[in-house]
Amino acid sequence: MNEDKLSKIVKVAQSYILLFLREYMNSEQIQRIEQMFQKYPVIADRIDNSSTQLGKKENVGGIAEKDKIVVCMDCVNNVNLNNETELNNLLGTIIHEYAHKIRALNNQYGEMLEESFATIFAEACINNARFKLNNNQTTIESFEMLDSVNYQNYESQVRAMLYVLKQKGLDKQLIYEYVAGNQERFKQICIQVFGTNFINFYDSISSSQNTNSEQILIQLLTEYIKKNGLNIQNYWDNTKGNLYFQGSPTLSKSVVNAGADSFAEEDQKAYHYFEYSVKVANENDNVIDREKIDRIRKYIQEKFSLRGKSIKEIYDTIIELCSTYIQYQNKDDEESKLFISEVSKLIPNMNEFQSKFRMLRVARKDIEIFNNLDIENVSYTDIIASMNSLLEENKNNG
Repeated sequence: MNEDKLSKIVKVAQSYILLFLREYMNSEQIQRIEQMFQKYPVIADRIDNSSTQLGKKENVGGIAEKDKIVVCMDCVNNVNLNNETELNNLLGTIIHEYAHKIRALNNQYGEMLEESFATIFAEACINNARFKLNNNQTTIESFEMLDSVNYQNYESQVRAMLYVLKQKGLDKQLIYEYVAGNQERFKQICIQVFGTNFINFYDSISSSQNTNSEQILIQLLTEYIKKNGLNIQNYWDNTKGNLYFQGSPTLSKSVVNAGADSFAEEDQKAYHYFEYSVKVANENDNVIDREKIDRIRKYIQEKFSLRGKSIKEIYDTIIELCSTYIQYQNKDDEESKLFISEVSKLIPNMNEFQSKFRMLRVARKDIEIFNNLDIENVSYTDIIASMNSLLEENKNNG
């Protein structure tokens, strides 16, 4: 691995960050950021991109660890420094991870809101530098980071909020405030713009239980648009010269939710583009939902199938199934609910199943479940019938 190559890339990333932050920070604050750069070196190493929970695969390009930032070794080795797109993608990863370290100087980790702002901060730093290094030319197409489907949903919400703030000249300031400044100032400015209900959105998207955050924000933006209006005429033609990408299904849904009557006559053509965008977004949502269901169904089939397993393996599978069910039963996110729903197709009354299995384990009768069963062709229906028989027998002998 070429350490000089990584060193050059890191220096560029640091210079882009400082170029953006100098607009808002004094020399003492900038010095603190430079000290942070020294404290957390960027190294290249192997990063495990294997499957995570419920069969989900994550393509991880970088990780902000306790004492350093790790980027994918192959990404560094393969990047062509003369290819702007390849270089910007790696710079985006490094700046994204630096954003977590910068934010940690003043605040605690903020779940998905922080992940979204880290990406948008990276885009803003890179595009800001590109425009300034090209004498502020606005004909350069903006760099956009491509994140996982999971993150894109939350970034859509932040980008929608930033578009409204942009029309008030507050967007860049609030990107700075959230990542490197004062979190309370960020919240107070947003409350002034969007109203006190912004706190509900902030708390929702800043927590791990954030399935309703988009609906909360759509309602906030809809009310804002109806009351204050919104300039959307140039939205679809103004994707160049921006510090962060504008595309936001959340904004489109808010605009359409507000209704055509909320916009001036000259905005009506743009409004129809928003209507089409919502149609596409809804179709994409359906595709994503289908992917989630198919992935979770495949995960259950592969993880908890009984076919071709020994008695011990089947026994271990049942224990793992009960344990996993309890784990996801206590969660309120969408994928956990899908898991519970799909498991119920395998075993209709999972609560009763695990309760009976536990009772047999306490009575030390659990291993007898497999007596007289055709192990090569056993099903969960067979196991349930055997458990019922043993429990009835235990009751009669009790």
